[in-house]
Amino acid sequence: MSEKSLKIGSTLMFGMGVFALIMSILWIFVTEIMFVSDFMHYTGGAFEDYLSASPIYAEIYMITKKLVGFMILASAVPILFITHTSYQKGERWSWFALFITGGLLWGTLLGYRIFIGYIGGSSITFVAGLALWFLALLIPFKDFFGKE
Repeated sequence: MSEKSLKIGSTLMFGMGVFALIMSILWIFVTEIMFVSDFMHYTGGAFEDYLSASPIYAEIYMITKKLVGFMILASAVPILFITHTSYQKGERWSWFALFITGGLLWGTLLGYRIFIGYIGGSSITFVAGLALWFLALLIPFKDFFGKE
């Protein structure tokens, strides 16, 4: 195995895991700040107006956004654990595990943006995560699947 490409790939994957962990914490604890632009783009109205008109439904909206944060957290923790314990050692199963976990994470988040029709500036966070994940899998690909 090529030590250099495996080291680069595991560093990128770990960085992507930390990025997802930070993003999940923001989604859970500063939800109102994170989703005001989504709400305005999707509904055409201000969230403050919705909050005063329908406080119960506005709270449900925020709860669902916090749940997305927990979904990201539930993906970030295994990504960090697998990267730290197995991916950096070149264990083949870890490549598949991170392919599935990262693909579901970033695919879901980008799918959400596409569904609501808001591919704005804040979507760059999802694109950045997807790029880190893709490069972290691609760079050491030969180490995992090359000739043995």
